[in-house]
Amino acid sequence: MPYCNECGKKNDDDAQYCTKCGNYLAKSSSFEKDIDKFAEEFGRKAERFGKRIEKKAKAFAKSVEESSRSTEKHCSDCGTELDSDAKFCRKCGKKIE
Repeated sequence: MPYCNECGKKNDDDAQYCTKCGNYLAKSSSFEKDIDKFAEEFGRKAERFGKRIEKKAKAFAKSVEESSRSTEKHCSDCGTELDSDAKFCRKCGKKIE
């Protein structure tokens, strides 16, 4: 679909004149080809960027998960996982120090 060089309106493929401003539409201008080429290139770069962000987000999520595991408290007698503010084990009743 040709775009008008004057006003930018997108026109039908068979249009010879812009329906908005009446400007003559040059067929398959190099400007339109450049736009298509740059749009495709931008799309490829955006996809690669998205994949890198996704990889970094997964690595970050994994590190957060691992760090949360390392801060978990457990009863020294029975091994039950404890709430961070627990003063006694909910399974064996041992006092947590």
